[in-house]
Amino acid sequence: MESAIAPLAFCCVFLLVLGLTSVIRSRPVDRRLAHLSGKSDAAVVESTSLVQSKETGLLGFFHRVGSHAETSEPGQFRQRFIHAGFRKPAAPAIFYGIRLTLALGLPAIAGLVPIVWGMPTIHQIGLLGGLTTIGYLAPSFYLDARGRRRKAAITRALPDALDLLVICVEAGLGINQGLARVAMEFRTKSPDLALELGMVGHETRAGKTTTDALRALSTRTGVTDISSLVALLVQTERFGTSVANALRVHADAMRVRRMQYAEERAQVATLKLILPSTMIFVALLLIFLAPGMYNFIGAFSGIPS
Repeated sequence: MESAIAPLAFCCVFLLVLGLTSVIRSRPVDRRLAHLSGKSDAAVVESTSLVQSKETGLLGFFHRVGSHAETSEPGQFRQRFIHAGFRKPAAPAIFYGIRLTLALGLPAIAGLVPIVWGMPTIHQIGLLGGLTTIGYLAPSFYLDARGRRRKAAITRALPDALDLLVICVEAGLGINQGLARVAMEFRTKSPDLALELGMVGHETRAGKTTTDALRALSTRTGVTDISSLVALLVQTERFGTSVANALRVHADAMRVRRMQYAEERAQVATLKLILPSTMIFVALLLIFLAPGMYNFIGAFSGIPS
């Protein structure tokens, strides 16, 4: 048994390093080709996404493992991947593959550590069960956290993008041309928002109506402000009202909401600082009073009763 520990540990560490390398390594060839062809950084980010059209290496292994566990997925579950920026059909299979690999791999790695062998049986069962739970739930937490970060980034960049859209529409551009212009200008500032707005133009050129493309934008992002913007654009197109005036009023309202949200966060910050301030005060009080109390107790402990 002890002779097999070293090879198994080496295999586990090798697979872990290989997985991290395949996820975080950069692709100089892709960046060079994108630079020569004039592509934006957003396009490079999309082309080097974690879930690609053709999985190789560790992603291919996860895909093969997860394809056996994946069944029919409801739309709400796939929507989580879209909100996180993973649009490839293989995303759920790779997700299940990573989940199963972590749920089985973490307890297996922990079982190779000699210190675990000396634990009581109940502690070993608790440790292995906890690692299995962590490995099973960690991918889901990561997916939700990535989706929240993406929504927050789109929400922060939307007011500025709406101001630019107002300028484009007032200059004579249509909705589709204005969205394409905003997407081009926001490639560096907000790649996620630029990618979503650019996809609206691709869908309309592929045959979708502007209304359907805008509603698909609201569904893909899952951002409340974009949903209200899409509802505004759909209503103005349906009733034939002035798009520029409606966008300007909506931009002013969104700017006011952003200011109110900033003021709300500033007010909440004072409440969040109460607990750390209290803990710091208690720690300083103990530091200053502890020596005096120690000397006081030492001085009176020698007095006979």
